[in-house]
Amino acid sequence: MKSKEDILKLLDQLENHIAEDLEGQDIDFKEWNERSVNDSLAMAVKMAVCMANGGGGVVVFGVRDRVKGRKNAIIGVPPIVDPLLIQKAIYEKTDPHITVSFDWIEVPEGYGRILLMNIYPGMPPYTETDGSATIRIGKDCMPLTGSMRREIFDRSGNSDFTANLTDVRWKDCFSPVAMERVRNMMAEEHAPDILIRMSDEDLLESIGALKEGRLTFGGLLLVGSSEALAKYIPNHRWDFRRMISTTDYSIKDGQNTAIPIGLYEMERYIAAENPTTTIEVGFLHPEFSMYPHVALREALLNAFAHRDYRLPGSVMLKHYKEKLIITNPGNFIGGITPDNILHHPPVARNGHLVDLLDKLRLVNRSNLGVPRIYKSLLIEGKEPPQYAEIGECVELTMIASTIVPAFRNFIRKLNDKGIEVDVDHLIILNYLLRHREIDTYNATRICQRSIEHVREILSYMENNLKLIESGGTLNKRYYTMARAVYAEIGSDAEYERDRRLDRESIKLRILSILKDRNLTNREIRQITGLSRYQVIRLMHELETEGVKMEIKGKQSYYYLETKQTNLLR
Repeated sequence: MKSKEDILKLLDQLENHIAEDLEGQDIDFKEWNERSVNDSLAMAVKMAVCMANGGGGVVVFGVRDRVKGRKNAIIGVPPIVDPLLIQKAIYEKTDPHITVSFDWIEVPEGYGRILLMNIYPGMPPYTETDGSATIRIGKDCMPLTGSMRREIFDRSGNSDFTANLTDVRWKDCFSPVAMERVRNMMAEEHAPDILIRMSDEDLLESIGALKEGRLTFGGLLLVGSSEALAKYIPNHRWDFRRMISTTDYSIKDGQNTAIPIGLYEMERYIAAENPTTTIEVGFLHPEFSMYPHVALREALLNAFAHRDYRLPGSVMLKHYKEKLIITNPGNFIGGITPDNILHHPPVARNGHLVDLLDKLRLVNRSNLGVPRIYKSLLIEGKEPPQYAEIGECVELTMIASTIVPAFRNFIRKLNDKGIEVDVDHLIILNYLLRHREIDTYNATRICQRSIEHVREILSYMENNLKLIESGGTLNKRYYTMARAVYAEIGSDAEYERDRRLDRESIKLRILSILKDRNLTNREIRQITGLSRYQVIRLMHELETEGVKMEIKGKQSYYYLETKQTNLLR
């Protein structure tokens, strides 16, 4: 991708050459059509598709391509031209969507400025929405034929923006500070000593970040200098805001440093206002932060690893009093959605970058990142993370909440007994910390599992782990936290209080069911969790509401006479 400096040097050559002579695989010059905005937008769309299919490049608007002499060739772009309008037209009229970026260059000729349209390498083939497409071959945009499309499809499995190579020696774009941060992170994650002891060059070469003496874009994101990142990956950036409200902030920082440096800076900002809670575990008194280190690091690394580096924007961390919000440019890909992200097979937009992070032991390619975020929060009794897709960005929210010491100790005791509580179990238990009961439908939704799988999970938690108890009918079953679990986490009194205060709700539930069908004493016990004699007393109280009992020995049942009850009125 040619830089502004490269373009300025080419413009100087217009005194002795026509622009067409200066064109190549990754650069084209176009005159802006002042007479028709629609024609100019159509031309921009066609050039975006052509360049994107050809590996990316720059289109320079405002230069006649067959006129010699700067003064005659450079006519510039009118001031009324809005790059955002062009960007929107290209995005809407391409499939898959192409997002370009723009730069202005001031010149003494014509309107005083020319417009650079930067098209980044992506995952072709790209077409216009009507199906037409061209591909850049040398200086020309050639029709993208069927055989060419098949060839692109065959290659596209290896197409990855972060796998591109820089065009200078690796030491010319290397940051020793970033490399030191990489080594520190490797040590924290207990990477093999053989890797940590390697020289910088050997380490980078061994993981695939260094090829033929040049850094890949993925390697550049890990150990590159800010100058090199600005040249090769201009959209890379991180930003931090400490928010006072939704519109005001007290701290603002942001740079285009390598990922490890950006990660360090953002973690440092959070650590300054990340309250800790000390709990007693035997003779130990460990401290737990409001936002666990594991969850925060995994979330930030995921944002950097999966962002779309072809899109403008940054990995943004906003720290509110009551929550953290992390956003990164680029939508979910490969069928991942906020409703299935927890268990969906891994899909990497930047496969090479993820591979480098995996080899350095900084992330895991087996889709353990999101479950680790969930588990590190849930195991402390905190709310699970919330994912959303907002426009062209993925957003992750972590709610500010303190640890629930009794719950954390309870999970620790289960682990000490060899009982492994996985993420699904933790999700359900945490839900029951805040709600009295859960049904199969809600368990399916929050666990992001199929209903069959959730039924197996709930059955295992009830019958094997003894963590929950079931009630209700076969078709309307619900689950509550087992009384023994309530007692273990110090909420036995609350459990009994809920049972007493919920007596009217129980009556409503029973009367509602009796409107549709009869109930036996056993069925009512399953629905309410009451004993046989408690059911008898309850149903006796409901006689004034029209409840009668048909005595048939073991087949006895309760029914509701046809009348409107006071409780349901």
